[in-house]
Amino acid sequence: MTQVTIGVRPTKRCLADLSLSLPDLGHPLNEMDDSIVVAAQTVPALRNAGGAQRILSLNDRVWFKVKTRDRRAVVTRLQDDDLPDELPSEVGGWWIGAAGHRQADSPQRDFYESIRRECTDGKTVSTTRLLPVEWDWKRLSAEQAVAWRREMKRLVVHLIAMSLTSGKLAVAEFQNHRIKALVRVDDAHEAYLAIIAEGIPDPKIFALLLDCVPGVTKDDWQPEPSDLAAMEPAPGEIVWSTLFPSEVASAILELDTAQRTRS
Repeated sequence: MTQVTIGVRPTKRCLADLSLSLPDLGHPLNEMDDSIVVAAQTVPALRNAGGAQRILSLNDRVWFKVKTRDRRAVVTRLQDDDLPDELPSEVGGWWIGAAGHRQADSPQRDFYESIRRECTDGKTVSTTRLLPVEWDWKRLSAEQAVAWRREMKRLVVHLIAMSLTSGKLAVAEFQNHRIKALVRVDDAHEAYLAIIAEGIPDPKIFALLLDCVPGVTKDDWQPEPSDLAAMEPAPGEIVWSTLFPSEVASAILELDTAQRTRS
């Protein structure tokens, strides 16, 4: 559900090399405003076009050079076997393994030469120390979770706003599941909101969807069928409903408008 982008991420080692402070989890590391990180984002396209400069002395895997006016870095693309199974394809594929300052006045202090020495033992070259470690994968997974929740909240708010304005069921279709929202007013002029899911068997995921509705607490929801909304779930559906005060409805319409304006 979350849009996948191919970013070149700095490793924990690279962040230390560049003396960069960690942003919050809502800010992906590949989007940091640093000249080396920004320059590294061009490497995948350069590689595809045949214009990336390879570091021949690091020959155990393919590494590319990244250069700015006064700094240098090394970038690689991991093989499929190196990637965790739980991440989507292409996520976490590209990494900045290390970075440093340009030392043009001294071949002995040249950044790429120092990296070669660091990774060479006799005649054996191993750049394993430059690859992402457990911390890097945990950080990436946490960023993905935050991005998923942010996107789901945007989607749920938009579905509710659509049902509010149309009076009909609003549906978001995905490959293996559906998410729906329905706002209904009964004969006593009380409004109800129902969040409906198909193909989402994990109750934790459904709980996160309910938590995306602003102004409604977890204790306000109840499963259907119930005496509240008297809705009968169709086969394969999970339905939870709540009373839907007018002030919450107004806030959701304003939030949806703001979201669509920003996008």
